[in-house]
Amino acid sequence: MVDEEDRISELPDEIIIHILSFLPTEDVVRTCFLSKRWKLMWYLVPKLSFYEQGHRNFDNYVNNCLKHRKRGMVCDLNSVITSFKVTTNNYRNDTSLDKWLDFAVENKVKEINLSFSGDWSSSSYYWLPETLVVKAIYLTILDLALVRLDSRYSFSFPSLKSLSLSSVWFADTDTVDKLLLGSPSLENLQLDFDVFSFRDCLHLCSVSLKFLDINTPNNIGVEIDCINLESLTLQGFIFDKINLSSCSKAIRNISLTCFWGAVSSSLEHLISSLPLLENLTLSNWHPWKLKHIKISSQTLKSFNLNHSDSEDELTVLIESAPKLISFCYNGNFKLSVSMVESCNLLNGTFILANNYDINWFVSMVNFLLNLNCSWKRVSLHVDSDKVYLSLNRCYFKFISIFLSVY
Repeated sequence: MVDEEDRISELPDEIIIHILSFLPTEDVVRTCFLSKRWKLMWYLVPKLSFYEQGHRNFDNYVNNCLKHRKRGMVCDLNSVITSFKVTTNNYRNDTSLDKWLDFAVENKVKEINLSFSGDWSSSSYYWLPETLVVKAIYLTILDLALVRLDSRYSFSFPSLKSLSLSSVWFADTDTVDKLLLGSPSLENLQLDFDVFSFRDCLHLCSVSLKFLDINTPNNIGVEIDCINLESLTLQGFIFDKINLSSCSKAIRNISLTCFWGAVSSSLEHLISSLPLLENLTLSNWHPWKLKHIKISSQTLKSFNLNHSDSEDELTVLIESAPKLISFCYNGNFKLSVSMVESCNLLNGTFILANNYDINWFVSMVNFLLNLNCSWKRVSLHVDSDKVYLSLNRCYFKFISIFLSVY
């Protein structure tokens, strides 16, 4: 019997450390039993990732790991920590979390990720400690879930580039203002609200922000004062209460989910107010759905439409879009598309309802016939092999002829 070759151990330390950085810390620590060479290898892995997952002595385990890493950093200058992540499902000790974050800030960690789960009551939200919000001057990436923020402290994140807040509770209206004011280098912001004090309108002001993604279950308005904003995603806002006047000249990509009684005229006005818009994505969800969409943009190149959660008919009129070259649709057959000005041939991609029977085939042909545009190419995407079994060869031959002529 030939011994299996240990190819991993033949790799340079730098490559092994890079591979280990993708594993949970608990798995990384176990490698110290492999050989003498591996015994201290985990001290050099720059990322610490702790997952509770029913761990009986989770606090003690994390405390021991941090104790060893602190000792290792004293003995070896190459032992540094750049990323710190904690994920818990059923257990959380806020006192321990405060100490762990103190450790992360003290060691100039650049990335922190905290993800918790709970019953959505006020006691489930974790209050960030003063050390993190005031002293984390080296932090560049911050990803938080199920946390509560207020304006007790003056936020200080001078190096922060990316901030993600999921299921966040803003205790007062001044918190967002102070958070953005204390993050002068912030470029990417993701906000997923659960409970907060903004009853009528959310106001965001930032000179550095380039990418913004906001999701809220509340039917509120939003005023965005970010002059360098390039990409915007909004879900849960009222179209006629979206104010982009201060950042409209920079936005090239926008994604909107149609909630809360969406009005077609409000959407048309919003699109026409963006002079550099290149990519538009609309999701038309039940029950606050649009029935008519008119697109007019001199710079638009790509239009993506999601109508998969509705059984109603949708009419799309591309009134003026001379640079439009791509149209992607995901939904049912109840769509009609027409183009007034046809300067370009469109590349169309269609992901249609997946009830693959003879009726589906007939509906699909009628659907294609109602696409009153000039097409360069039309692609149909299916998510099941059943479509190939349910339709015989003559149908596919007809489709081939139909598309080549059309």
